[in-house]
Amino acid sequence: MEKEFSVMRVINSHAVLQAGCENIIYGTAAAGAGIKLEISGGISLSLTARTDETGRWELRLPPFAASREAYAFRFTDGSTELKFGDILFGELFHISGQSNMELPMSRTLDPLAPEKFPVCEFIREFRVPVECRFGKDDICEDFTGGTWAAADQTAVPDMSAAGFWFAYEIYNKYGIPVGLLNTSAGGAPIEGRMPYKMLSDLGWYDDFLKECTADGYMERVTAEDTERGIQRTKKLDSLDTVSDRVFGDTVSFTECTVPFAFNDTDELRGFCGRIWFRRSFKIPAGTDLSDAVLILGTVTDADRTYVNGTFTGETTYMYPPRIYPVSAGTLKHGTNTVHVCVDVQCGCGCFTKGKDYCLKLGGTLIDLSGRWEYAIAAKIPHEKGATFFPGLPLGVYGAMTEPAFRIKARALLWYQGESNCNHPDRYTFLFRKMVGYFRERYGYDIPVITTQLCNFDDPFAGGSDSWAELRQAQLECLAVPGTDMAVTIDAGEDNDLHPRNKKEVGRRLALCAMRLLYNDPDVRPAVRCEKTVYTGPGRILLGFTDNSRVRLADNAAGAFDLCSADGITRPESAVMTDGGILLTFAADKHPSKVRCEWKNAPEAVVLRDDTGIPVSPFRIAVEV
Repeated sequence: MEKEFSVMRVINSHAVLQAGCENIIYGTAAAGAGIKLEISGGISLSLTARTDETGRWELRLPPFAASREAYAFRFTDGSTELKFGDILFGELFHISGQSNMELPMSRTLDPLAPEKFPVCEFIREFRVPVECRFGKDDICEDFTGGTWAAADQTAVPDMSAAGFWFAYEIYNKYGIPVGLLNTSAGGAPIEGRMPYKMLSDLGWYDDFLKECTADGYMERVTAEDTERGIQRTKKLDSLDTVSDRVFGDTVSFTECTVPFAFNDTDELRGFCGRIWFRRSFKIPAGTDLSDAVLILGTVTDADRTYVNGTFTGETTYMYPPRIYPVSAGTLKHGTNTVHVCVDVQCGCGCFTKGKDYCLKLGGTLIDLSGRWEYAIAAKIPHEKGATFFPGLPLGVYGAMTEPAFRIKARALLWYQGESNCNHPDRYTFLFRKMVGYFRERYGYDIPVITTQLCNFDDPFAGGSDSWAELRQAQLECLAVPGTDMAVTIDAGEDNDLHPRNKKEVGRRLALCAMRLLYNDPDVRPAVRCEKTVYTGPGRILLGFTDNSRVRLADNAAGAFDLCSADGITRPESAVMTDGGILLTFAADKHPSKVRCEWKNAPEAVVLRDDTGIPVSPFRIAVEV
């Protein structure tokens, strides 16, 4: 069967291709067909190729200089033509990782103070659709979907926030087009970007690989998950004694305070099932009721929300902010009531503390935190949830990662690690393996810029320092040549896995690129702790790559840990000196390691450089 005439998906209107190097363009057509590419714009060029016996063809585009000059590409196989316009040559960055790289600009808006996004026609993103494959050799030559979008008011809200702000900094500094090839996928571990053979050679995943590479794995698991979900819903509905009369006056409610963690109460500790919450509030006469928005922080796990008995919005999982526009005619002056039906699957239900719970009416805010009521509709045992395929090893390799290797990119921006906090001890090794493999497949030592995990009080960490451990692993990844790292320990939100301040994350990633890729004289090297030495009984000096640029906050001793066989203690003082930071402690203590800001979410950031950027948290051995 003859193949349809096609061109790789990344070659399309509004594309940004890497300037200053050869770019490979490939596609399919009938076997033996002659392919012609005509390029018009600042430079006119004509290239030809012929398909092989399998119908594949390839062209090698010579280097083009970075420019804001747009080009048009016209392909023909002799009978059909494919035309694409507004193609630019500039800097193309492969941006990847998990949900914090995937997070769109729209999710970073403060609902109480929304802002207008900047636009730039010379910033473009190609977002690869999330798709999982688990066969041993189930690898795509090209992406199965995706289109280019230029950063106008229509497209910007859907673009990667970290990616956009990075590109915005690079464009404004150097004035060249910036393209973002976005292969990120929420929840994807580093093992998800690795091919079958690499995972098999590691030996850690043998049982899973045997299961997931069996014929029909995804179909079977999806069917099992669907049936289990159906049965769970049936069970809830059969036990539910509240939902069909919740808007009346016959249900008995118990008082509670929102926000709160359900596990903080005796009755709801470990609860799984369905609960209804309600809150009545008053809207003063004369208040404008138009453009109303209900803001309910975040809820674990899922919710369906009603205002005065009218359905207002729903969210099926725990992470997105609950921001629900209230339809006209729903609200009234006087007493109103909001009902929230919460489905708890994980046994850790909550209305997240530290979030906004209010009704926004133009410039008027009605606080909805405080006294609420709840009624348990149905309680069931904890059950396994649906399988999250992107969160599994191998899953996002074949369709989302492999096709990127034939696309020349200036660097890889890697914003990932949250899903590897269960095994932080493996991360540095896995990162080395991944980078080595990526560079082998790319055919050149692509630079890699990582984003260190921000501050987050992970509710599923079980009291462990897993995020601190993972940050240390990321710090150790800098031993890989051609890498840099954006420190973001102060850019997160302790109560949100997806903090909004991606503008600062993008800026810090851009600073890494400016020094790693462009040797920009305006950007100085990052400051890091590099040694610790005893200077006498009860005295350790921490040395940094540039002691003169270290800034230590007042009362900083509490941010340091002295680790010894006897346990962990705090120094009596931490003082900045010309030679570094001097820690003093009891003379009979003999710590073997020093840690700084060693918490998943430190209370304060005490170490910064002279530009205000935090020095990476660290754990370092003490030299005797």
